[in-house]
Amino acid sequence: MRVAHAGMAYVLGLMLLVMANYSLANDKIEIVSSEGSVMLGDAQGKSKKQVQAKSVLQPGKILTTGPEARAVVRVGSDGYIVLGNNSQVEIGKSKKETGFFKQLTGIVYYAINSIKGNRRPVEVRTATATIGIRGTRFLVTDVEGRNEVGMRKGLVSVTSPEGEFEIHKQAVLDEFEAYKKAGEEAIAKSEREFEEYKAATQQEFIEYKREFSLGADRMASFDGKRVEDRPLSGETQKDMESIESYAEQWIKEVRD
Repeated sequence: MRVAHAGMAYVLGLMLLVMANYSLANDKIEIVSSEGSVMLGDAQGKSKKQVQAKSVLQPGKILTTGPEARAVVRVGSDGYIVLGNNSQVEIGKSKKETGFFKQLTGIVYYAINSIKGNRRPVEVRTATATIGIRGTRFLVTDVEGRNEVGMRKGLVSVTSPEGEFEIHKQAVLDEFEAYKKAGEEAIAKSEREFEEYKAATQQEFIEYKREFSLGADRMASFDGKRVEDRPLSGETQKDMESIESYAEQWIKEVRD
């Protein structure tokens, strides 16, 4: 009996070890593809070192891409992020706190698995907003002249770190395009009618909220607390398609 118990204990211990190793591997933060200058440093911007594909990253470090660089990072079981050129992201993962990405600058594509069971949600933090994720794909742009969140699919919640947003929903033009299609005769006088329509309804599309939702094929452009909620722009679509083409091999694995 003692031999049997010892054998069972050994097998159980072996199983626990395998499970622990699998869990660690599944939670690993790893660069799976990179090109150009990709650097890893601490929060103070010191101790920078060059990293490349297969490099394992420690939580709390800041990943930086150069002018002609980009990188695909597998973030454990959460999914993938893709950094465009001149981008900086801090990747935070903790057993006690919500996993988060702190985007400091640049253009970064997030492809995050759906949240199931007891898994904690993931956040993207910027200087402007906190973005709550439950399985989606979207692009965050923080460069000169552009401070945006563009949605490819899914849904995110966008929360102001302080105070309320002034949200301007750009639905007026969309609705008027449908109105124009009601008859060819309306097209000739469309410009004048649109100005009248816009003036009469403009106030209905301004909201003041601490938090709002953003869905597929929409984008939010930030100017301080002012937010434009509108369809994806051609520029944002182009940025998304470029990153998706580069990282297609990996982001197609995401279960969103």
